[in-house]
Amino acid sequence: MRKIIPAIILILSAHLSSFAQPVATGTRVEYQKGDKAAAVIELPYNPDVVQASIKENMLKKGIREEKSKGFQVFKGTRLTPTDGEVVDLYFKVDRKSRRDNGVSVVYLIIGRPNENVALRTGDDSFKVEEAKTYLNSITPNVDAYNLEVTILQQEAIIKKAEKHLNSLQDDQRDYEKKISNLNEKLVQTKRDIEIQTGDVAKQKAARDAMMTRRVVPGVIN
Repeated sequence: MRKIIPAIILILSAHLSSFAQPVATGTRVEYQKGDKAAAVIELPYNPDVVQASIKENMLKKGIREEKSKGFQVFKGTRLTPTDGEVVDLYFKVDRKSRRDNGVSVVYLIIGRPNENVALRTGDDSFKVEEAKTYLNSITPNVDAYNLEVTILQQEAIIKKAEKHLNSLQDDQRDYEKKISNLNEKLVQTKRDIEIQTGDVAKQKAARDAMMTRRVVPGVIN
């Protein structure tokens, strides 16, 4: 028993580690033909889900999405509710690979208000550390959004399954009604057979009685 418990702990630890919280790091990403300093994080969600989550979260803050060369851009936003400085956020969400369609690579460049980020020099690392922190903070939002999407998908599956179930139940009722009608017809047919059998026997008896009264020519009784 003492040997089993440590083994279980190791298995659980390995299982939990596979779901470890992702952590953002520094990187570089191409923006309008130039590499820019950015933060990056991998999230275990489909790119469409991540992009929609970011858009919804920013919309709740009253910031509308703009598009720029494959980036989601949100201008004039605050990194935290108490932040007195506004910045522009440039998100790029890519699929990790063809095999990992359920994993997204999320890049974030933080721009100065109304800055033309395309003109930024390669060594400009404006707020990269803040970008890391921001990417780390969006994970719960994406997780919650993904859960809602999954719930809606499951509800759609249930709705389709219920529709099929209702169709099968309708078929069952139709079949049961047909079976009931056939049973009634079967019972009536059995009754008709009994009556008809008696009538056939009666007619045969009448015929036989008639045949006994036949007179054969040349035979004197």
